Amino acid sequence: MSLFEDLINSKIRELEELRQNLPVDIESKIRREVDAALSKFSAQITNVESEVTLEKERILYDAVVESRKKIAETYEQLLKDLIEAVYNEVDKARGTERYIKFLTSLIENAVNYVQSRDVIIYTSPKDRGVVETIARSLGLTGIVAERDIRGGVIVAAKDGSVAVDYSLETLLANKLDDLKHLLYSETI
Repeated sequence: MSLFEDLINSKIRELEELRQNLPVDIESKIRREVDAALSKFSAQITNVESEVTLEKERILYDAVVESRKKIAETYEQLLKDLIEAVYNEVDKARGTERYIKFLTSLIENAVNYVQSRDVIIYTSPKDRGVVETIARSLGLTGIVAERDIRGGVIVAAKDGSVAVDYSLETLLANKLDDLKHLLYSETI
């Protein structure tokens, strides 16, 4: 064989080997590029999924906070409406036997607490006449004075040492705290 034939045969073998290895090399290169791209995109997908999860949690948290705020506002409005309804009912009941019994009971309880029959009774201007009549019927001495309250009474010892606030505002405030506790403990 000649040098020329040896070179040609050598190149043919190289080309034949290259032809056989080329699909494997191309496939390996494509696999590496695909794996690199998948790895890159997998990291991006993971980041996007994390961001989506965080955004979803933020939206849910905001929705929960907003709903609790609306619930609290609704409860507050309900309580205000309830108080106003009670005041309206008291205004309607003034002068009735039931309201007079209510005032009598408040005054008796307060006098028992103060432990004196010589008292100052503060009352609403609307209730002054009724309270004066009740005080006389209970044999109380002292005075009945007007105070800016919506109903009920405030009874104080004449020396000022003890006072009992049975004003409608205070009675409602005490009940309102109980109602708020019940309402809010159910929603938490």
